[in-house]
Amino acid sequence: MVLLKWKSCIAAITFTATSLAVSKSALAVSLYSVTDLGALTGEAYSYATDINDSGEVAINTLSRSFFYSNGSLKTISSLPGDNQLAVTSINNLGQVVGNSANINNFTGNNPFLYSNGLTQRLPIQNAIPYAINDRTQVVGGASGLGPFLYSNGVATSIGTPSAVAYGLNNLGQAVGILNSNTAFLYENGQTTNLGTLPGDRYSVANDVNDSGQVVGSSGLTSVNDSRAFVYSSSTGLQNLGRLRPTDLFSIGSGINNLGQVVGLSGTTNDFFAADGNGLRAFLYSDNTLYDLNNLLAPGYNPGFILTAASAINNNGQIVGRGAVNGELRAFLLTPISSVSVTEPTSGFPILSFGASVILFAAFKRKPHSKSAAIEQRS
Repeated sequence: MVLLKWKSCIAAITFTATSLAVSKSALAVSLYSVTDLGALTGEAYSYATDINDSGEVAINTLSRSFFYSNGSLKTISSLPGDNQLAVTSINNLGQVVGNSANINNFTGNNPFLYSNGLTQRLPIQNAIPYAINDRTQVVGGASGLGPFLYSNGVATSIGTPSAVAYGLNNLGQAVGILNSNTAFLYENGQTTNLGTLPGDRYSVANDVNDSGQVVGSSGLTSVNDSRAFVYSSSTGLQNLGRLRPTDLFSIGSGINNLGQVVGLSGTTNDFFAADGNGLRAFLYSDNTLYDLNNLLAPGYNPGFILTAASAINNNGQIVGRGAVNGELRAFLLTPISSVSVTEPTSGFPILSFGASVILFAAFKRKPHSKSAAIEQRS
């Protein structure tokens, strides 16, 4: 058993920006300050899975989980009898969901809700919750139930046993994967198969905003050859492409109510690699795909490579993970200015539009993201 989580540190280092030169082919995008959530003593890595509109962040490490707010960290306790836990999602009430387990005597994943400093078990057997909305509704995957919607103390199956729900909005719309190979959207008791991009046979939906826009990835066989997409009921699936011509895949992890998308693009499926090679975090905005490393404020330490973005809130703040001197760390990006930035040569204009429990931590699977939980890995 391995618990995929992010380690965090309270030593937050924020960088401010100066102006950038303007070219004629410029686009108005924000530069970002960087808060390094760091590495706790005794932990091998950290990563951030989700952020709410107040800038509060859910963070995992190898064996612990944390609630980050205004420069301070609070430890989230595991359920009684368990010794490891992972958090996956946070809502605007500051409530966090995740799961805990006893890795010495594993009998299943125990889902929990963390609220007001208390960790309480959710009444669902052997389940992983992946997303929580502002109505305290929760979705995820559970043995026997498959994808579930938990609301008012009751968990209801919203699909076939082989499906998992990864994302949820405030209207109760849920998204995920059906039969381990097809993205779906659930609303008002109906499940819609979202299909794939042309020529593909695999898709997964990882997040959904309050306008019903869905983000995920579509590939020929899996995420390893996928392209990030955005879906709406009026346009269907729209291909966001990949950051670089040499990239083998891209994955859309999170989307905010402005339609901005974050995720990762790269050449290696080692999504938690600490060397920073082969993976880059991206932002999709203004119909363009940006390498987030190119949008950091001047003066930022170039040794920190942003490898994956998990979630973006409605204020444009982004969380995820990156590599610092061979160590995986959680990060928080905050927009600090709107300046003219030359259209990136590593990206390209994208078509206009109006993420089984595998690799979930990398995408916010819920990667819902807003992409971790305890899972078995070979």
